[in-house]
Amino acid sequence: MKRSRQTFPPKLQRRFNLFRFSPMLLLLLLFAIVSQRQILLPPKGSKVALKVVKVVDGDTVVLSDGRTLRYIGVDAPERGQPFYEAAKNFNRKLVQGRVVELEFDIERYDHYGRLLAYVFIRDAKGKRIFVNAELVSNGFAKVYTKPPNVRYADLLFRLQEEAREKRKGLWSVYKPSRSPVIANLRTKVFHRPTCPAVRQISPQNRLRLPNAEIALERGFSPCRECQP
Repeated sequence: MKRSRQTFPPKLQRRFNLFRFSPMLLLLLLFAIVSQRQILLPPKGSKVALKVVKVVDGDTVVLSDGRTLRYIGVDAPERGQPFYEAAKNFNRKLVQGRVVELEFDIERYDHYGRLLAYVFIRDAKGKRIFVNAELVSNGFAKVYTKPPNVRYADLLFRLQEEAREKRKGLWSVYKPSRSPVIANLRTKVFHRPTCPAVRQISPQNRLRLPNAEIALERGFSPCRECQP
């Protein structure tokens, strides 16, 4: 005896069809999400070339795709601080209106939503110039590393030590604290003992150093808030 095909009311049949094909729809949706993420977040170590349309300050620019870019590993003076204009002008001469090559590290965005990258340009002879390093080498920015983005930390600290010894740029007016400072082994930043950030440092990551000079020599960066 031939079995009859089971049928469902039209409304229930539509729900059944949706459920039956939902795995395919789910795969298409996941593919779309992944594709979009690959556009926004290039693979680790990849490089992207974009034009700089505006220089905000010594370590921040706006790109041709509308995103704000913050240079990794450096901290240029803020508005109102010594060498703010000098650092901004130096950065402008390097990158304004030029196509720059962006090299990414582990984290691609900061908590402000700004893109994070190492920036490179080419001179007239095609030589590759590391913009982040140029700022540090000429005394227009301090090293400010923030794990896990530490690919060029050793190079930047070495250039900073040379600029500091020669009292270039901001180091010509920098007066480090002669009092003891508290360094954070995890963030590689040092603070005045009275800095609110000190209370947030866990005991295993807290290191007391004689003064700011020693902290700088040990590869720590001064806190941007308490300015030790």
